[in-house]
Amino acid sequence: MKLTTLARRTIVQLLCLACLTASGVASAGDKVKLRLDWSFGAEHAGFFVAREKGFFKEENLEVDLLPGEGSSVTVKLVGNGDAEFGYATAEQVLLAAAKGLPVRSVAVVLQQNPNALVFREGQKIQDIKTDLAGKTVGVMFKSSTGKQWEALKRRMNIDATKFKEVPADQAIVPLITANRIDVGVGFYFNEAIRLRAAGEAVNWITFTQLGMPMYSSALVTNEKLIKSNPDLVKRVTRAVMKGWMFTQKNPSEALKIFLAANPTIDPKFSELKLPEVIKLMQSDDVVQNGLGHSTENAWSSLQNDLNSMGIMDTKIDVKTAFTNEFITR
Repeated sequence: MKLTTLARRTIVQLLCLACLTASGVASAGDKVKLRLDWSFGAEHAGFFVAREKGFFKEENLEVDLLPGEGSSVTVKLVGNGDAEFGYATAEQVLLAAAKGLPVRSVAVVLQQNPNALVFREGQKIQDIKTDLAGKTVGVMFKSSTGKQWEALKRRMNIDATKFKEVPADQAIVPLITANRIDVGVGFYFNEAIRLRAAGEAVNWITFTQLGMPMYSSALVTNEKLIKSNPDLVKRVTRAVMKGWMFTQKNPSEALKIFLAANPTIDPKFSELKLPEVIKLMQSDDVVQNGLGHSTENAWSSLQNDLNSMGIMDTKIDVKTAFTNEFITR
């Protein structure tokens, strides 16, 4: 029996479709939610670069970038399956894992913690064990930053009776501007850079410089997703890290991309902030093993610090809270 030309064409089309399906191409365009840790800022530039430069599309992904309401909320949403991926602090990943939430870091983007003492240059603070004497220090006492400050004081044997501490919840910038505090304890790439953008001559000393290094923000996902669809996790991680690598190498273009996507955000603040964010992405481990890589020792150190601060009252096997299997150089 001879086949008509139309029949032959139909058979060929069906065979091609079958081949595409078998190769996995038919699963292109996977839709995922990626919940960030806070409202959009220059510290999220790499995600917008990944979207606008087509890195998500290259991996057959449709990624919905969503603002967050804090890392603790983000890890809960990832843990309960409301979002497939999130961007949250490593600290909150450990705390969530200790509570039984199936969350895991797949890439630590910010290798260093942005917590710091922020002050005008005129304060001439170099050695905080002596130069804080007589100063007024603003602290967000109930926050993780405040608890880290308490731990740092203990570790360095700082005599807190030599200076005055006052509450400064979300108000470090206006308090310094109004000369109501001399020093603020907070994220330097927020508080210090906002002051600098307003024309203030400011400086900062990071907790890392003072001997308390900690991982900060990481790309996280659900452990169940890693087991059920590792290819999806690999593609999302690869696209996100490609966005951050581009940002690292091309900060000016990355800034333009971010501001174009977020036209209401202060461009001067963002221009000063992004280079500081990029600095926090660096570590000796990253130089050796690639952007986003993390180590068991550093995660264990973070857990020990959280225990000593009273933030975390249990211990887990930190290997269950992170993986490097999706990191590519």
